[in-house]
Formats: sequence, C-alpha cells, structure tokens
Amino acid sequence: MTAHRPFTHSFPDWGNYPSQTLCNVIPGGLAELYHHGADDPSVRRLRIWWKQFAITLLPTKALAVLECAVDGKPLFWDPPLDSLKDPRAIDLSGEFLIEGKRAPGAAWIAQFIGGIEMLGLDNWGMHRTDAAGNIHILHGNLSFIPATSVTITHESQTCLRIMGTVTVYDGVKILAEKDSNPQWKVERTVVLHADRNSLEVEDVITNVSEQEAFADWGYHVELRPQDGCSFLLPSRQVRERFGNPLPADHAVWRRAKRIDVREEHGYVHSDLDARDGMVHGLLEYPDGTGIGISIPHSPYTLAWNSSGGAGSKEFLWASDVHTPIFDKPWDGVGPEIGASDLDHGTQVDPDVTELPLAPGASRRLRMEITPLTRDATAKERERIISCQTGRTDDQDIFAMATHVWHTAIHELERLDRYVDRASFVSCVRLLAQKRGRVFVCGVGTSGVAARKLAHSLSCVEIPSCFLNPADAVHGALGAVQEGDLVFLISKGGGTREIVQLLPSLQAKHTTTIAITENPDSELGRSCDLVLRVAIEKEADTFNMLATTSTLTVIALFDALAIAAMQVTGYTKEQFAIIHPSGAVGDRLLKKT
Repeated sequence: MTAHRPFTHSFPDWGNYPSQTLCNVIPGGLAELYHHGADDPSVRRLRIWWKQFAITLLPTKALAVLECAVDGKPLFWDPPLDSLKDPRAIDLSGEFLIEGKRAPGAAWIAQFIGGIEMLGLDNWGMHRTDAAGNIHILHGNLSFIPATSVTITHESQTCLRIMGTVTVYDGVKILAEKDSNPQWKVERTVVLHADRNSLEVEDVITNVSEQEAFADWGYHVELRPQDGCSFLLPSRQVRERFGNPLPADHAVWRRAKRIDVREEHGYVHSDLDARDGMVHGLLEYPDGTGIGISIPHSPYTLAWNSSGGAGSKEFLWASDVHTPIFDKPWDGVGPEIGASDLDHGTQVDPDVTELPLAPGASRRLRMEITPLTRDATAKERERIISCQTGRTDDQDIFAMATHVWHTAIHELERLDRYVDRASFVSCVRLLAQKRGRVFVCGVGTSGVAARKLAHSLSCVEIPSCFLNPADAVHGALGAVQEGDLVFLISKGGGTREIVQLLPSLQAKHTTTIAITENPDSELGRSCDLVLRVAIEKEADTFNMLATTSTLTVIALFDALAIAAMQVTGYTKEQFAIIHPSGAVGDRLLKKT
C-alpha cells in the first residue's frame, strides 16, 4: 500500500491573472481559474469540482465562498447580484441612496454576492461617521480585498484544502497605498471533507501592526431557503432586532408577497448553547432534510432572512437614480455574527467577550456547513428545541463544566497581563520581612478567599490569621498591632463591613493592602498598596455568582505565598515540621 503524497497547486495573484482559463487536474477533481462573463475583465473566479463537491470561490473578494453544492444539493443562496467589479474601481465610501436618502459609506451593498463572507476588521456593522469625522463603511472592507498566495492542497483522499491570505492596510480602502503599513492579516482556509460531506471555513486574524487593536470582525452566511423552511439556533432568548414584538413564527422563512418589494427580518439570539466555543444551528427544509451549520459563539448573533426586492429601487447609486442595482430577489436566510453589536446598541451577549489583540496576536474563527439527512435533521432539531426549552442532556451538563473551566483559564491569563507588578513585588517583600503578623479580611465569598491566604501564608512560616469583619468592630481589632500587615478584600471597594475598619487600622499604624477591581474606590484610595483583580465575567449565566472572581483572587494569593516562600528561602524541611500529618506529611517525613 503506497503512502498518500500531498498535491499542492498555486495560482497567480490578482493583477497577474492569465487571459485564458487556467485549468488544473487535481487528484479526484478539476480546478479552474476562469472569467465569468458579467465580471470586470480583471476578475477571475475559482471553480473546483472534487469528489461530491462543486464549489466556487472569489479570490478578489477575500476568497469568499460564492456557492457550494454537495451531491448536487446547493448550500447557499442565489445572490441578488451576478457580477464583480475591478477592486481598483470600488469606492466603498462613495455616495449611495437608500430609500432615496443619501448614505455615504453604504456602497458595500452593490457587491453583496457571497455565500460566506468575512466582513470588516475596523467595522462590520452599519455605516457611520464618528466624532472625528472619520467614516466607518458598511460591513467593512475586508471582503473586497483580493486574496494572495492562493493554493489548493490535496491533503488526503478525504480532505482538499484551499488557502489564501488577505492583508488589510486601511479601514476603508481596499488596495494598499504606497509605503502604507499593514494592520491586519487574515489567513483563510476552505476545507472540503469528503468523509463527512462538509464544508469548513477557518480564518486566522493576526494583528500585524505595532499597536494593540480590536478586531471588529463579522460574517454573513447566506444559506439557500425554501418556502416554509426554518432556521433554528439553540438559544434561550430571542428578540426582534428593533425591539418590535417577536412573531411566533420568527424562525420560518417565507417568500416575499411581491417579488419587487424586499422583506427583511432579523432576530437577535443570546444565551446560546455552545460546545467548545461553537454554536450548532440548523436550517430545516419542509421535506425533513436540512443543513447543519456550526458557527463561533459570538458576542452578537442575528438570524437574518430576506426575500423579494428584484428590480427594486430601494438601493441606488446617487449618480444613477433610474437603474435598479438588483435584478434578482434577495432570497436568503442564515446567521450574521460578529465581535460587536451590528447596529442597534446593547444587544451583545453578556456571556461572550472579545478582547483587543496585542501586536502579533491572533484570533482563530471557524465554521462548518453540512447537508443533513432526514434522520440527522430530526436529531438536530430535537437537540435545539431541548436547548430552547431548557431541557439538558448529559452532554449539555458537561458542556457547562467546560464553559466554567474555559472562563477561569481566560481570566487567569488576563490577570498575568494587567496585575500591577510593582505592587505585587512590594507586597511579597513586605510578607518576607515578617516584621509583624498578617491579617486577612473579607466578607462572603471574599471571606473564603481570605481564609485561604491566611492558611497558605501560615504554611510557609508567615504567621497569618483571618479577621472576621463582624468581630473586628466588636473588639477583635485588639489583636491587630502596629506594624502588622492587613489584607482587605472588596470587589467594588465599597463593602461597608470592610471600609469601616480603615480609620482604626490607620490609627494603629498598620500597613493595609486592598484587593479590589476599583483602585479609585474608598478602599483603594485609603490603603497603602492596591492589588487590582478585575474580571470580565463570572462563569454563571447571570454573571452574578462569585466564581471566576474568587478563583482569580485565590490565584493571586497563591502567587503571593509561593513568591514569598522563594524570597525567604523557605525549605522543605521547615514545611515537614509544621505539616507532620496526612499524605503530605508522610511523604515529607520519609524524605527528610
């Protein structure tokens, strides 16, 4: 049996396309770089037939997926446009008319053609002009930038990989100007999986600038509808995008009442069931078959459907108010997802957070689309309905555990980036000096964390104890003497039971250390040192239960104790003396 040898073919970049069709036989199929008759002469499309797949990609539109059929079943809409312009001729900031009103920055609409398009990295939402007068164009510019270094790799008998790179130099412009510096690089990979009948798209966004930046990414995915089909997402909360009443049949797609009048609907989904960072949705057809779609768990998730609009004058060029742009209807359904609210304010999911990317840092986004049999569709529908109604299966239960752990990992990684290193070092040196005793004070769950620090410090021969705030103001403060070190924990910095101790602790000339997310609070301003712990979200659905916040405080305390142990030269033999019992004691005494 001979080993499989990968086959790779590279295509010329835009600007160097040959005038004739470029055909290449690939193992199990054929690839064509060709000119579509309605496109600008400079533009080529990439069409691939491979095993059960027929797919068309658009290299001059960031390697967007235009169409894909699996065993003859189309996955994506028949777009309302049928032509592509020369990227040099596209001005996304140009004048456009929407319902007769001028809309600079909305020209993106005139090239709305893809089945899967990644949108902007400066803005993926509605066109707007900021306070500085800078225009942020509709849905960004990334999907109009030509991809470079496009290759096809026949990786195995079941996997074909198409790759390309898109570089963003400006938030509005499409092509790089002379001597301009790149801001973002997007490495797109489109994968055909013959063994599971699926199309996979993965984008890796890298900040290639010299400054931290927020990647305001977004996607349109336009699946092919049928009258009466339903697009379902596993969410527990749905609302109409403009705040109107939610129709009972909001998941159902219907043909427009008039083909020349476009009907558009959008429904924002939140509290979504996600597994390993992915949300699994379903487009169910009236015949019982469907299309399964997996998308990233995103801050903003909208179920979008549109129909009609052929020959409509809803959208027009300001320079030509008589010629309709769209000859075909906007018959599409699917998700719009992104890193921020699309255009309607405070509709992001509080359970999902996107962070800025440091220079050189990357964000990986992936989605997968698969045609489903009737049986598979029925199972997916049952799973989604179970999520919507709150029923949970075993996999759902364990997915909750995974969510808690991933949330904790995220917050601990953030702690390493934002903790005040100078304050941390000063605190460790104070502990190592052992000039007085250490008291740790907190209320509620913070009190649990306080007890943990007191115990850990005592274990490394730094005498420490928990100070109960309720007992402290009734005489227990007498245990605290001049020169002692007192840790005070309050998430917001205003906990009454903690703040009321400050005058007495200051009168006793103690050294106080605040553990709070708010250094400008009364506690933060009054203490000698501040160690800031500021999480983005708790692990629970309501962002209320002290979970990741407590864990992060404990992680900070563990770091203090271990660092102090290292600075003082604390030995294993010392630990054996104070910990003679239990499994740890047995192990230490045997080796001492």
